[in-house]
Amino acid sequence: MRGGGSMKVGVIADEYTVVGFALLGVKETKIANTAQETETCLDEFLCNPEIGVIIIMDYLAEEIRSTVSRIQNEKKAYPILIEISGKDGPVEREDSISRLVRRAVGVSLIKGGM
Repeated sequence: MRGGGSMKVGVIADEYTVVGFALLGVKETKIANTAQETETCLDEFLCNPEIGVIIIMDYLAEEIRSTVSRIQNEKKAYPILIEISGKDGPVEREDSISRLVRRAVGVSLIKGGM
């Protein structure tokens, strides 16, 4: 179903974040606390052709950064992988929006404006 029709959103996060997304109506949610659990959840979502967007907590993505980077660097349109911050704030690293723009158009965004 990827690329046509409606697609589902999958969430990989801690228990509190998963409950929040479930209350918003997201049905495809998985709780992960370790790198191994995160890898397993991510693999399950990647094998599901109905999942078009995967939302993952940034600290979980950081634990499996090589896998996440490989997925983000693939030239596939779907699934889109989005990292979100948890209650403790964002993990310090390169801005994901800048990385996505650089990947999409080959131009780096400059912080600070013109």
